[in-house]
Amino acid sequence: MAATVAMAGALTLGGCGSSDPTLYSLAPVASTQSVVAGAQVPAVIEVRTPGVPSSLDRQTIVGVQDDYSVTPLAGAAWSEPLAPMLGHVLSTDLQQRLPGRTVFAQNDATTIPAQGVVEVEITRFARDSAGLVHLSGNLSVHRVGDADHGLSVPLDLSASPTGTGTRAMVAALSQLTGQVADMAAERLQALPAAPVTHHS
Repeated sequence: MAATVAMAGALTLGGCGSSDPTLYSLAPVASTQSVVAGAQVPAVIEVRTPGVPSSLDRQTIVGVQDDYSVTPLAGAAWSEPLAPMLGHVLSTDLQQRLPGRTVFAQNDATTIPAQGVVEVEITRFARDSAGLVHLSGNLSVHRVGDADHGLSVPLDLSASPTGTGTRAMVAALSQLTGQVADMAAERLQALPAAPVTHHS
């Protein structure tokens, strides 16, 4: 009897130790705004891989991020590294918002040289202790070779998820990423005109 109980306990512990986490992915979100890309919007746009602090750039999803603590979610992980996943979702979101333009994420296999650049730095990307989801950081856009005339804006976005689970939090983070794409599209529209090149 004792041997049987010991074996059952070992099997139970082994099963718990080998259980895989549930994997989650951010997803593109359609824009609620009607955008017609003006002539000043660069024809080819590169979304640089977002900067993400090491406290967030981990496989285990951070569930709560407050002023003095970061709490990972047990049994929940990102399906791929967070920074490149954010870059790819943001580039897909931006492509939907700028029809007629070519948008790609940094390190994508492409031979087309970029004319415009979108850069994002993330400092907050999780719930707070009250359950509100936040995306904070900074967004900047500029023409290639003309960073001095770029446009930059702080990011301080928040949303109330539709539920308390991880899926609802990831859905809310996807919605906020879509809002960053909206802001990037607006600033690309507002870029100063490209300098005229005079050929001698």
